Amino acid sequence: MTLRDFRGVKDRIVRFRALGTTVVVGDNEVGKSSLVEAFGLVFDLPDDSKSTRIRDIQPVGQDVGPQVTAELSLGGRELTYSKTWLKNRSTELTIVESDGRRQSWTGREAHDEAKRLFDENVDPVLWQTLMVSQGQSLVLPTPADAEPLITAVTAESGTPVDGASMPLVTAVEHEYLRYWTPRGKPTGDFARSAKAVAAAELGSRQALQAMEEVRSDIRRAERLNLDLDDVTVRLAEHLTVVEALRERKQATDEILLRRDSVRSRAETARARLENHTRTRLERERLLDEVERFTKAEAELAARRSDAELVAKTAAEMVQAAEAALAEVVELKDLRRTDVQAAERKVSDLMDRAELDRLIGQQTELIDVRARIAAAGTILDRIKVDDALVAALEDARAAVVEARAALAAGVPEVTVRRLGAEAVELSGTGLEGDVPAELGFDESAEVLVSGELVVGVPGQVEVIVRAGGEAATLRSRVDDAVRREKDLLKKAGVRDVAAARELLRKADTANAELNEARRTEKSLTTGGDPGERIAVLTARLGPADDAEESDGKAAVEGVPGQMSLFEEFVSPHDTLFEVDEPEPDDLSGAQRALEGARHGLAEAERLLADAEFAAAQARKAADEDRSEAQNARARSELAGERLASAVESLEAVRAVLDDDAVSGAESEAMAEVESIVDELTAVQEQADAAGADEVAGELTHALAVATRLQGERDTLRDALRTTEGRLEQSGRDGLATRRDVAELELAAVRTEHDSLERRAAAARRVYETLSRHRAEAQTKYSEPLQSRIEALGRSVYGPSFRIWLDDDLAVAERELDGVRLQVEALSTGAQEQLAIITRLAISHLVSTGEGSVPVIFDDALGWSDKARLRDMGALLGRAGDHGQVIILTCMPDRYEYVPKATFIKLDG
Repeated sequence: MTLRDFRGVKDRIVRFRALGTTVVVGDNEVGKSSLVEAFGLVFDLPDDSKSTRIRDIQPVGQDVGPQVTAELSLGGRELTYSKTWLKNRSTELTIVESDGRRQSWTGREAHDEAKRLFDENVDPVLWQTLMVSQGQSLVLPTPADAEPLITAVTAESGTPVDGASMPLVTAVEHEYLRYWTPRGKPTGDFARSAKAVAAAELGSRQALQAMEEVRSDIRRAERLNLDLDDVTVRLAEHLTVVEALRERKQATDEILLRRDSVRSRAETARARLENHTRTRLERERLLDEVERFTKAEAELAARRSDAELVAKTAAEMVQAAEAALAEVVELKDLRRTDVQAAERKVSDLMDRAELDRLIGQQTELIDVRARIAAAGTILDRIKVDDALVAALEDARAAVVEARAALAAGVPEVTVRRLGAEAVELSGTGLEGDVPAELGFDESAEVLVSGELVVGVPGQVEVIVRAGGEAATLRSRVDDAVRREKDLLKKAGVRDVAAARELLRKADTANAELNEARRTEKSLTTGGDPGERIAVLTARLGPADDAEESDGKAAVEGVPGQMSLFEEFVSPHDTLFEVDEPEPDDLSGAQRALEGARHGLAEAERLLADAEFAAAQARKAADEDRSEAQNARARSELAGERLASAVESLEAVRAVLDDDAVSGAESEAMAEVESIVDELTAVQEQADAAGADEVAGELTHALAVATRLQGERDTLRDALRTTEGRLEQSGRDGLATRRDVAELELAAVRTEHDSLERRAAAARRVYETLSRHRAEAQTKYSEPLQSRIEALGRSVYGPSFRIWLDDDLAVAERELDGVRLQVEALSTGAQEQLAIITRLAISHLVSTGEGSVPVIFDDALGWSDKARLRDMGALLGRAGDHGQVIILTCMPDRYEYVPKATFIKLDG
């Protein structure tokens, strides 16, 4: 392929291997996909084409003509086909036949000849199936649509298609598609004929319906005339009744006016009577209030006097209760003083006992702290611990091991003096004590890790040197000995046994130290005894004598011992007599304290009772005083109300006395009774004339008349409309239209019946042929299935199997016993299966004369490293017997394709 001025490509020549795999590598937008596009355009469009596809490939902003040249093998011929569009248009075709003859064409003839050869030798479905455009790598092919593949698998399987050649199949399909869509729906003339029949039937039905509507309108006009006459008669009769009601209403209006006048006078009289009645009731209310307030004022004055007397008595009771309360408070203070003295006595005796206990505890604590100091001194002198002893033992074992290795790995030399001549020994790296000179018949055994010099002065000198490994062994011994010495120095011992003995002593001292510290902790749980002794000594004060308490001598150096014989008697105690002397022991002092506390509790009880009595007296006095105040206030309020009521009564009597009020009410009552009699007479006259019902009857009659008039007008309008339609129908010639519609329907039905018979026949032939093709397809799908499985097993292993559908497309895949629909596979697996299927198709349709190319644009984008390796090997094997072209911007995906030719495209 040669491209010039094609999209972004200025000038490029790409030569693909006729047999093998070619990988075209280039960055995005470098023009890889343009190679496939250019090959399609050069055969599809002539050089004078105005298609937008041609304008799109012209470089933007450049007045140049895109040029494409393709050199290819087609039908056993070698073609060189060149075409230039838009600018300097030209088309050139050169063909070299298999026998060597050469032919050339130019212009439109060249395009037509190239187009003829391409259509004659290239199946368009197969070409699109084996050319995978960018972004289409996941689309699995449908091989059944490619006739060359069907022919190939039929030939390979040896199964004829029951005499149904592809031209016959095509002819049957063509005839079937004249009448039916691929989904079995009517189409073409057959569908149009069916629509014409439906339209004619609709026209016939409409014509018949129009005639039926005319007959219906005639019947409707007759019925409307009858209904209109009936409504007109009823309306005239009803208007007569309405007129009579109007005259009757005029006659009764005068009676109603007179009744309204009497009603108005009656309401005025009733209002006057109500005013006089209210005046009488108000006068009676004022008289009752004056009488009631007079009685209440006398009663409240008596209550006020009684309340004031009670309040005075209560105040005297409060004074007596408060005096008794003061006496009990004084008694409680005396009893509290007694309790405080007893508590101080008990506290002093308890402090003395605590002081004796603390002095003994301090003596024990001094001994324990001496033990702690002794154990700490021992532990401070000992420098070894478990880790150090373990390290010493490891160092000792390392020395022994290194010396054993040295003894086994270095030469052992025995030197013995036999004669009178002196034998001298010297050297380096000698193990053990080596004498400088041997005496007569004396011998020495030496391990030589360095160099040993044995010499007889003036006669012989022997030098023994150890090998290279000996130096290493000697170095290990020196390191082990040096580490052991460092550890012994650190521990401050001469050997491991001494370190173990020190560790044992440290454990004993540590145990003694822990025990002493636990004892010290228990003795100092409540604090340091010395501090407590000092506090208690200061609290007790100087001792009165030095005699023992409880038979014990006084503690030396502890000041503040007190005499336990003090009298504890309250001179104000009026509840308990204390004749006994003050106790000198703790239990006696505690009993005395309990007695004092009992006396205090009794005094507190008496105080509570006295306080309660005083409080009750105060409360009663407050209540009585409040009651007296309330009685005084109520008495004063009653006097004020009485004065106000008397004042109000005198004011209204000044206007109208009591007798005048009663007389005015009687006169108003007589007037109301007279007017009511007159109203009753007028109402009887109105009832006799029916004056109240006449207005309602007239209103109802007018409403009926209005409704009848509306019915009459509606019937007139409907009759006019119906008569108009009948007149129009007479002018339209509906009968003629009905006859014409029936003739048209018969004609289109005849034509449709003929087409329907032909369509049914075409369907029967098509379905029969399709059934036989399906049966045969089941037989000849085996070669394609076998080829796909053979290629797939090289990638997935021996468990790989596939199943084809009716269109020979892969429907299911089985791997390691798991069978899945193709749609359920991962994206990478679907892409790999699509590539394998296309390679299998290419293998089947290839002949001995040439191969069918397979083109992949940007494939294997969803495969992992292992799958890329297996797919690369498969693409390499596919190139052994066909042409495989791969376009990619990711060359790493195809690094595992063996024998591939890589072509690098630069921008």
